[in-house]
Amino acid sequence: MIVLLHGWSDRSESFKPLVRELGKLGLHDIVPIYLGDYVSMDDDVTFDDIVQAMQAAWKKAGLPTSPRSVDVIVHSTGALVIRHWMTARYKPKTNPVRRLLMLAPANFGSHLAHKGVSFLGRIVKGFKSDRLFHTGAKILRGLELASPYSWELARKDRFQPEVRWYGPGRVLTTVLVGTDGYGGISAAANTNGSDGTVLVSTANLDPAFVRFDFATTPSQPQMVMLDVNGRTAFCRIPKENHASIACKDDGPKHPATLQLIRQALQVDDAGFEAHCQALATLNAQHRRAEQGKAYTQGYQNMVIYVEDDHGRPVRDYFVEVFAKQAGKDAVDDRLTGIVQREVMASVHVNQVDSAFRSLKMNCDVLHDKLIRGMRPLYLSITAHPEIRDTGSVGYSTLAYNDIGSIRIDVNELGRIFSGDRTLFVQLVIKRMQAESLARFTQAAMT
Repeated sequence: MIVLLHGWSDRSESFKPLVRELGKLGLHDIVPIYLGDYVSMDDDVTFDDIVQAMQAAWKKAGLPTSPRSVDVIVHSTGALVIRHWMTARYKPKTNPVRRLLMLAPANFGSHLAHKGVSFLGRIVKGFKSDRLFHTGAKILRGLELASPYSWELARKDRFQPEVRWYGPGRVLTTVLVGTDGYGGISAAANTNGSDGTVLVSTANLDPAFVRFDFATTPSQPQMVMLDVNGRTAFCRIPKENHASIACKDDGPKHPATLQLIRQALQVDDAGFEAHCQALATLNAQHRRAEQGKAYTQGYQNMVIYVEDDHGRPVRDYFVEVFAKQAGKDAVDDRLTGIVQREVMASVHVNQVDSAFRSLKMNCDVLHDKLIRGMRPLYLSITAHPEIRDTGSVGYSTLAYNDIGSIRIDVNELGRIFSGDRTLFVQLVIKRMQAESLARFTQAAMT
């Protein structure tokens, strides 16, 4: 049995072309879930509401609930819904999902989610909401780049050391995402490294996590990197945009898309590793074919969260990535300029919590101009308030050489900066207190 789950602002009937194509592929028993076709565009609706409604709809439809008994296809925001539903309602061993095909998923957000009502309504959806000027505000907060919601969801299903949700014996997940944008008036939504609605990097469900500790020993900050627990398959597909990959708007456009969909819905535990490797090889071929085109270069979604050594969020900060002159402590202005202008393609401060930021990093440029040149990179952070200004409390994080900076050696750059992927970065800095902030004075005995 296959269940289809639509995304933000969509309707289940839009899957009819995909259902027809699945029928031609010999895949039957397509069961859409109807949550209320405009539910995601209601400003009052939360992800918790959708998940609860989905659970009720699942039971009402009499869908199987035994472990690994159902295959699921999701599009766009449907990826967040299914991941939230699985982690909130089930355990990895009791989860009813066996195969999960994600088409253009917004696993780690969309560059459009923070746009205003007028932009989303007119450019993206043409004011199709049943409630005028409603765009699903609470859903869009979770969809925004670097959202606390997607950070916490990733911690639940990707980075719990002893809890594996994906891979053989669990959910066999395949992510397919296009690399082409929209045409016509909708082209205003396009941005480099996207399918028009989601970034290729935010679609990939295999992120990485790195923690930089500036608090324990500020002059010698430490780096710890974690990989995900479990494995998913991923492939970027040329010519497809956010709609066409799901057989909408006269899609699919690429001759391999339907065959990849079929493979994702037929793979078994024994063949899943080979499936992942085959898609990785095809993905590399597609990247080489699109090499040199700015729109389709390999970008990384670098999500930064800063907290102090008390576990409190730090919301006013500036992260710098820079290069030094060979053999010297001085900043290399030329290479640093390349990093700031060409590698760091954009920065987005999350509107819900400014402790979270998203940096879109052009890893192709980084590789060509730094890694090939065997030059390390350095990372430092400046935060407010600065203790030397307040004289009471704050942070001592001032300039390139005032405190320690993280050195990322050349052999680590490729592991940390990888195109078509999200990297979660936790920075921990020390909050300092002046000695005069509190004191005890011994009283004289008379």
